[in-house]
Amino acid sequence: MTTSGSELKLFHCLPIPAGNLDDLYDFQAIRMVIVHNIILRGFNSMAYYSGDVEPQTTRFESFLGYCNEVIQFLHEHHSMEEDMYFPFLENKLGAGTMAGNIDGHERFRVPLESLEDLVGKLRAGQTPWDIGSFRAAVSDLTSLLREHLAEEIDTIRASRLKDHFTVAEIQGFESGLEDRIKTKSSLAKDLQLLYINGDGVHAAWFPKIPLPIALLAKYFLWPVHSDWWKFGCCDRNMVVKSQFAPYEPRREDELTTVAT
Repeated sequence: MTTSGSELKLFHCLPIPAGNLDDLYDFQAIRMVIVHNIILRGFNSMAYYSGDVEPQTTRFESFLGYCNEVIQFLHEHHSMEEDMYFPFLENKLGAGTMAGNIDGHERFRVPLESLEDLVGKLRAGQTPWDIGSFRAAVSDLTSLLREHLAEEIDTIRASRLKDHFTVAEIQGFESGLEDRIKTKSSLAKDLQLLYINGDGVHAAWFPKIPLPIALLAKYFLWPVHSDWWKFGCCDRNMVVKSQFAPYEPRREDELTTVAT
C-alpha cells in the first residue's frame, strides 16, 4: 500500500446501543447505529484503498465507482431522514425538535460536496490523481460526519420515544420505510454495499430481508459490480478484514462495564 506523501486516518465505528431487537423502541437506535457504522466503514475503506490503486487502470475506475456508491448511499440515508423520519418524529416530539439533526447535515455539506466533486472529476479524467488530496478530502468529511452520526443517536433513544409514540405508530412508520426502500433500492448495488460494510458480529440480521432476496443479492447479482465490492471493509458475509478490525465497535453496556 502506498502511504508516502499522504496520511491515512481511519475512524472508529460507533458503539452499539444495548437493547432488545424485538422491542421497536430499542430497535430505532440500534438500527440507526448499524446504518451509521456502514457509512463510516464506507469512508474508512475509501481512505484505505486509495493507497492501493493506480490511475489509468481498470482497478482505479472500479475504486472510483465504489466511492461514488458510498457517497450516494449517504445522500439517500439523509434524504430518508429529512423526508420521512424527522417529520414523523416531530409530529409527536414537537416542531423543530429534529432541527439539530438537520443542522448536523448542514455542517458537513461543504466537505461532502467537495469530495463528491473530486470523485466526479476523477471519474471524468478532469483532474489528476493525488492520494494526499483525496485522503484529506475523505478525512475532512468523515471527522465532521462521525460527530454528527454519534450525536443523532441520542435523539431517538427508547426512553424518549416511549413517552410520545405507541408501538402501532412506530409500526406504521416502519411500513412506510419498507415501501420507500423497495422503491429506491437497487438489488444490484445497495444491498451489496450493506454486506461489505456490515457488522457480522452485532448485526448479522441486517439487512432484514427475505432469504431469497439475500441470496439473489449475494450470489446471482454480486458479479454485476463485483469489481466494486472488493473495496469494502468486509467480505460478502460481513466478516471484517483484519486491517479494519481495530475500528470495529463494542456494545455500549460493555464499555460501561469496562469504565466501572
